[in-house]
This record gives sequence, C-alpha cells and structure tokens, in this order.
Amino acid sequence: MKKLTKVWNEYYNESQKNTILKDDNFFKLEIDSIIKNLILEINKINKSSIKILELGSGTGFLASKIISSLKKNKIQCNYTGIDFSQVAILKANKRNIKNCEFVNSDFIDFLKSNKKEYDFIITQRSIMAIMEKTTQLVLLKLIKKSLSKKGVGLICECTVQALKKIQKLRKELGMIPLDKIWHSRYVDTNTMSSLFTNVKIIDFASTYWFLTRIIYPYFEEPKHNTIFHEFVSNLPQEGNYGLVKLFIVQK
Repeated sequence: MKKLTKVWNEYYNESQKNTILKDDNFFKLEIDSIIKNLILEINKINKSSIKILELGSGTGFLASKIISSLKKNKIQCNYTGIDFSQVAILKANKRNIKNCEFVNSDFIDFLKSNKKEYDFIITQRSIMAIMEKTTQLVLLKLIKKSLSKKGVGLICECTVQALKKIQKLRKELGMIPLDKIWHSRYVDTNTMSSLFTNVKIIDFASTYWFLTRIIYPYFEEPKHNTIFHEFVSNLPQEGNYGLVKLFIVQK
C-alpha cells in the first residue's frame, strides 16, 4: 500500500486532471452513470436528507458533481470522501464543497473505526486498488456492514469476467491482450453476487468498450480521445462488453 500511495501522491502532485484515466470519453460515461443511478436510487428511499460515503474520492471531482446534481434535485446530503493519498485530500478540500468532508485514511481502517451507517456508499475503481484477495473481501464485507438498513452501494469496478471476455475476443481477431492495470486486482462478479442482495449490474459503456478496445484497434494503432471515441460515447450502450461495471447492491 505504501508503494501505491507514493504512486498516487506523485500523480496528483504532477497532474491537473481529475482522473488518472487517459480516456476522457469513458470517464464521462462513468461519472454520468454513477450520478444517474444514484439519483434513481435516492428517489426510491424517500428521505429528506441522506448520508453518502465515497471510498477513493481522489481530488473530489465526483463529489463535486454529485453535490451539484443533488442540489438541482433539491436533495439534502452529508458527504464523506475517503482517500489514502494526502495530496488528493488536500486538493479535494480546496474545492470547499458544502456539507462535504474529505478524510485521509486507509479504507479498511476508516470503516473499522466508523460507527455511522450510510445510505449510499460509492466506489469508482477503488476496490480494485486493493491488491490482496482476502483484504479486498474484508473491505467488501465492511462496506456491507456500513450500509444502513435500506442502504445502497454503487460499486463501479473492473471485473475479472469482463477482462476475460475482452481478451477472448481480441485473441480471436489475432490481437495482443489488453494491458491490465498493474496496480489493481479486478473484482469478481461471483463474489459480489454472493455477498450482497438485489445485485444489479449496469454495463454503462458496453458499446464503447467493444468498438474502442476491440474493433478500432484492429484496424489502426489506438489513440484516446479521438472524434471516433466521442462519437461512440454518444451511441446507445448495449450488450455486455464493458470492462468496468456499475454494481448496484444492497445488504
């Protein structure tokens, strides 16, 4: 974890971007899906004020987007963002987001000492940053424990099964395997389904991944953020080809 913390601190020190992702179009699809589904779930629970916890809040970009969207929908919220990068937390606090607190902490340490229950717990490619299988399972169990009775987790992560599917299709086309992010352990869909109830999986970028990671690189050397990527991001997202899935789960 120390090595990974160092990597992220260096990145946040050097970068002015809101994400380490090079693919801006995918990042927008991801943010839009998290916010859209969060609003849908909030409307189901009929509460005047909600508590949200985000694990892996980075520089607070997602938090700022969520708070802004909730304000437009006249939803009261207390928001807590957790990140193990001190640099990210400093940048997040500089945003001065109302009713939003950012804490520099290890996810597991925070959840073990935490006594609160949250209506919503959000992750955005953060659980996969936990490299050990047993530790990742401990974290998922703590997330479940920290949800309120009708609480909902919006867990947006790369999955083992999705990577296998993409690699198989690329192999059939004679392409080299897609690079796996080195500092990650992808989430197992079967673990999610066995641990949580009412598990719903949103493949919010299926068309995008199929066309940009399988079809497009078959014909030419791939680049990010081209006109093609922007066009594909605006297509209906059909199928089950996205590497990153949004899990909507309950206790």
